[in-house]
Amino acid sequence: MYKRFLAVPFALLLMSLSYTLMASETSSVDYAKFAEYTANSDLEMDFSIVDQLLHAGVINMGPSTRAYAKRAKPPTGTRLRQTVDGATENEANRFFYESLKDDQEKILNLRKELEDIPNLTPLNQYSREALLAYWLNLYNVTLINELAVVYPLNNLKPILTGEESILDKKILTIENAQLSLNDIHYRVLPALYPENNLYIYGLHQGIKGSPNIRTRAFTARKVNQALKENAQEFINSNRGTQFNGGKGVLRVSSFYERNVQFFPDFNEDLKPHLLQFANKSIQELIQNARRLKADINNWRINDLYGSTRRRDIGLVVNSGSGSRFVSGNALSQAQQSQLMSLMRVRARNFGGGSVTVTDLDDEEEPEPTIILNETDNN
Repeated sequence: MYKRFLAVPFALLLMSLSYTLMASETSSVDYAKFAEYTANSDLEMDFSIVDQLLHAGVINMGPSTRAYAKRAKPPTGTRLRQTVDGATENEANRFFYESLKDDQEKILNLRKELEDIPNLTPLNQYSREALLAYWLNLYNVTLINELAVVYPLNNLKPILTGEESILDKKILTIENAQLSLNDIHYRVLPALYPENNLYIYGLHQGIKGSPNIRTRAFTARKVNQALKENAQEFINSNRGTQFNGGKGVLRVSSFYERNVQFFPDFNEDLKPHLLQFANKSIQELIQNARRLKADINNWRINDLYGSTRRRDIGLVVNSGSGSRFVSGNALSQAQQSQLMSLMRVRARNFGGGSVTVTDLDDEEEPEPTIILNETDNN
């Protein structure tokens, strides 16, 4: 028999005023049905295709060392120097969005395959862990596909927040229900797991300021451990916490403000959550904080080459499911330089010091730079 949760704790319905439109729009969908599951079910979902996508697209940058990024040098031929959050710029796993011009149709088909799973076997026949893995994988694959439409857009804040957010688009059909990514985030998952909010660390946002996208798909057997690992990595990084906000102030990511419904008494509820996953080196700093300030942001897309403004990207084609940028030209010198810089950071994070990038010219190695878009990221 399957269990059904008919009510969600009232605290989970509370949201800050700034995110009311994002997470509380009127809908006729019965979200309670997505809380139904079969305890001890042996049914499993095959996410091997999602594994292939993530294995090919994700670069694991390793654990944060809390090292700051070097100051960016202006691109050749200009004196413009763009602002960058040095504390977070070198953190977070990267996704190879640059390659999606050749794989967008495959990723869209993968999303549709995930949507079709409930048409073969009703979701309530699976275990709760299997459903959690399903929703997280569906969310992340869908987001990757949506970001491929706008790439190489650098600053994602305009499309992730506000009334025109891609997260509010009803682009998924699951068991005859039209769902958005925010529906999964703020309605489906809280109904499925009302007592545990760790799933927020599995909902990748496509930006450097969010929890990591993983190199493997979530699975029923390992989903809880994977979420704990993501929580620990994020909280112990500059993306999650910083201690330079003044006496008694703990700076935290705006990610927590966007998830305020899970921390209704922000200071009192978030602090023990952070302490649960904080390393010993920062536990005392968190414990002694009198106020939490959610002002850490990095809205830049977590792509591989730094989302430089490529001169060769100008052609737009329509695949029937949205406009896509296409290009066939080789990497620019700026992109090659950014790639070398990124690989050096990765080597340091993993405790190594050797980096090889085969497509760089042998004559002279460019100095590492961080190339930024002209759009504000705050």
